[in-house]
Amino acid sequence: MKRVRKKESSFILASQNIEDFLLPEVKEFTKPLFSIPSHQMIFYVGNNSPAEIMEVLQMKESEYALIQYAERGTCLYRCGNERYLFQVIASPHKEKLFGSAGGR
Repeated sequence: MKRVRKKESSFILASQNIEDFLLPEVKEFTKPLFSIPSHQMIFYVGNNSPAEIMEVLQMKESEYALIQYAERGTCLYRCGNERYLFQVIASPHKEKLFGSAGGR
């Protein structure tokens, strides 16, 4: 892993599998990164241990409760101290391109 700092630079960390960030050899690098971002969109995290997810993502039980069930397009948006429950919906022209099966 290489760290580079540039003036006014951004860092985006994304994965569809939270398990990628929970691997023992990676966890020490990724856990501090989850506390840094000012904007986070957190979707259903799958069949992982709620206690471990809340620890890694530094969530409260009430925040985890919002995303503990699989609901299409529902996510928790965290921006600083603000918390929002978002419903993400594809625009009609994207639905024509990709369909409406939701990745199935």
